[in-house]
Amino acid sequence: MSADPVIRPQNCSLVRTLIADWAKTKGKPFPYLQVGEHLAQCPACLSWATAIAYQPTDHYVRALRLRLSWVISILGQSVLRAWSNNQDLKFDLVRAQDPAGVRDRVGRRLSQCESFNPEMKEQVSQIRELMPDLATGAPPGGLEPYALARYFLETALAMAPQSEQRLKLLDQLGIVEFTRAVGEQRAGSKEKADRHFQQAKERYQQVLAADVGDGTQARELKVGEKIDRVSARLSLAQVEYVQGDHSPAALQKAIEHCIGAQRLVSELGLAEEEFTRIQSNLLICYLRLFLDHDQTEGYAQAQRLARETCAEPDVARVFLKRWVADGEDPELAQLLSSPRARDLSDYLRAEAQRVLRAEAVAAS
Repeated sequence: MSADPVIRPQNCSLVRTLIADWAKTKGKPFPYLQVGEHLAQCPACLSWATAIAYQPTDHYVRALRLRLSWVISILGQSVLRAWSNNQDLKFDLVRAQDPAGVRDRVGRRLSQCESFNPEMKEQVSQIRELMPDLATGAPPGGLEPYALARYFLETALAMAPQSEQRLKLLDQLGIVEFTRAVGEQRAGSKEKADRHFQQAKERYQQVLAADVGDGTQARELKVGEKIDRVSARLSLAQVEYVQGDHSPAALQKAIEHCIGAQRLVSELGLAEEEFTRIQSNLLICYLRLFLDHDQTEGYAQAQRLARETCAEPDVARVFLKRWVADGEDPELAQLLSSPRARDLSDYLRAEAQRVLRAEAVAAS
């Protein structure tokens, strides 16, 4: 995306058109990145997107025959995807509307809220940064993706708190907080980073603790809800791993969450071969305990996990192809390239070659 936003005509409806095209074609992937990046460039589409939550009679949304909360959640995921692709992204919400009107309307509200409590005062400070300069009228640099993504996802959750997509929305809000935490961590703001890491954990814990209806048993959960719960457990592992900067304590916590995710897969009756990311993450943690902290037990656990994984044909086929042969996780590939892990690396590569040869024979 170019550094200078392209100002679109005020009647631009590209985002609505993309949503409509997606809704008409079953199974078509939604263009999250395209929508997110366009919202950062087009005041007209951004204005429409932020307005539909309080204008639920929008005829375009009705014509799509999609629930409004679903459309808003799609917009939130689009912003999140674009943000992940470009950390410097800004969304000029003020320019998308009437700067003078926004300044006056928000200014009145801020004067009422500023002294309410410390948390509100902090929020007011953040909002003031989004307003045009009072002296010059110059617009701010733009709305941070964090704020806009939270706006969309929290609005969608509030509109349909018991909907089928509730767990997915909570998971996405966890990703928003985690992404912000990583940014603060890289900027050296540990206190802010820890606060967002904690908020991410709370979102993921909500997914794990969420009720799905009176008397509903785990076996009655829909497949998507089961996957969301496993994903939340893996996300908790990721938070501990990143927040703790690969310390032994952080690695042990991450391992516990990964094992918990593995247990969930079994309890929920999911196919283990669909979740080989768990084995990949466990190997990374075990290898870091050994390579970074000289804990030989970590290497023994990594070897044991490798043997157990390769003993399960369906799981081994997927795991070895994705994480060993194709090297989908660069971090795991780097750890396995260490001379100290050569025995394990040689074993996994030999097993991967065996699986690939068997597939080639079966296909011939």
